[in-house]
Amino acid sequence: MFAIGIDADNSYYPIAYAIVEKECYMTWFWFLSLLKVDLKLDEDFMITFMTDKQKGLVEAIEELWKNSEHRNCVRHLYANFKQKIKTNEIWPKVWEAVKATTVEDFNRVMTKIKDMNEKAHEWLCEKPAEQWSKSHFKDWPKCDMLLNNLCESVNGDRVILEARSTPIFTMLEMIRVKIMNRRANRRIDMEKWYRNIGPRVAEFMELQAQHSGQFVAHWGGEGHYQIKKFTKSGASWL
Repeated sequence: MFAIGIDADNSYYPIAYAIVEKECYMTWFWFLSLLKVDLKLDEDFMITFMTDKQKGLVEAIEELWKNSEHRNCVRHLYANFKQKIKTNEIWPKVWEAVKATTVEDFNRVMTKIKDMNEKAHEWLCEKPAEQWSKSHFKDWPKCDMLLNNLCESVNGDRVILEARSTPIFTMLEMIRVKIMNRRANRRIDMEKWYRNIGPRVAEFMELQAQHSGQFVAHWGGEGHYQIKKFTKSGASWL
């Protein structure tokens, strides 16, 4: 079991790991209980989880962090979607619903999906939109991730894969050394940063700054704004 976080440059940061007999509610509850104590995570409304709905994990999170943000990896959603719907034609529209940033846009796309494939629409409606669409995410998390790429990076790491085929004590030592070396190398990389933020984050911020030139904010009072977007085809209100 791994708990993976995000470091200052949008890369993965291994927080904790454990080896258990099997994956179930009891083992996940035990792992997350220790994680909560070790990290002193008393304010559960400040925590965001991204999972692949592993067996027992959802229930353990709901019991330990009732007010946390819990998202499901869209790649996992897509894998289940293909098994049930048996078509890829509608998935681009589903991806639009995933990326929709307002409830109005989400509902508009979902209506189009219903017109295209009513069975797909019913299947999606069974999945809480709060777990897979930006339009329904809470507004306090400072993370807009839709995919569980961080855990995939760890699971696909060559050293981790080799460690899993070794005896338990050897495996633990290989993982420990791997994490130690990674953290040391990341510290060296940080000394080369030319800003007070990571290079990946800086690149993202610069890109967003370029895109922001398309928008004009009109103040509506009490912290509310209406946004007007300008494109080659004209202007539109968001």
